[in-house]
Amino acid sequence: MPIRSTDPFHDHLQRLRPEFNRFVEKMRSADNEDIAALQGPELQPWAKQWRTYFEQKQQIPEALVLEIGSHLGEVILKMAADHPQTAFIGMDITLKRVVKLAEKAKQSELKNLVSILANARGLDQLFADRELDGVLLFFPDPWAKKKRQEKNRLANADFFESLARKLSSQGYFWFKTDCLPYFEDVVQILKDNAWRPSTPVEGLPSQIYTSRFERLFREQGLPSYEGVWLPPLS
Repeated sequence: MPIRSTDPFHDHLQRLRPEFNRFVEKMRSADNEDIAALQGPELQPWAKQWRTYFEQKQQIPEALVLEIGSHLGEVILKMAADHPQTAFIGMDITLKRVVKLAEKAKQSELKNLVSILANARGLDQLFADRELDGVLLFFPDPWAKKKRQEKNRLANADFFESLARKLSSQGYFWFKTDCLPYFEDVVQILKDNAWRPSTPVEGLPSQIYTSRFERLFREQGLPSYEGVWLPPLS
């Protein structure tokens, strides 16, 4: 069950019964098992100082990248392996996905990745202004079945107002979706708020990373849509 609270420091495990959800105990014992998974109160010491978090792991990052909705981590794990000097934060609202990603990162001995249980609507509390060098949002729920569901979309004007503050001057937002109306709405919001479209020729956004969702769409002959943008000039 996904978390609903937008308060990133709320202890989400309090309402979950370990006898019905085996990932509760795995999350509670994350420190003992040495898997990099954080939630609720454990996030607070590192909020707005994520480079310090990675430095205490003897990993001094050249860049800090957040993936919103990391699912089971296929994309972010590959990115972290390819870019060991970049620190990655995988954020998801489902406990199982957060624990699974952390376990896979441990198996791959990736010290430059942490998995967190949090709602992306809490960006202002979790990240300092200009702290992030990149944000990935790949195939979020488009909420497209009914018109009234559009209000539930993460990528709206309020989200981009917050994101613009969190990204560094050369930070990027990389977006993918299979829903053309959602993509068109995002493009229009970004245009209206002076975000700058970008066609990277080097670095992470210039490389090809496909998720299970994207491959599934391609196998079915369905299109997907993507773009990279830089925040407005201050």
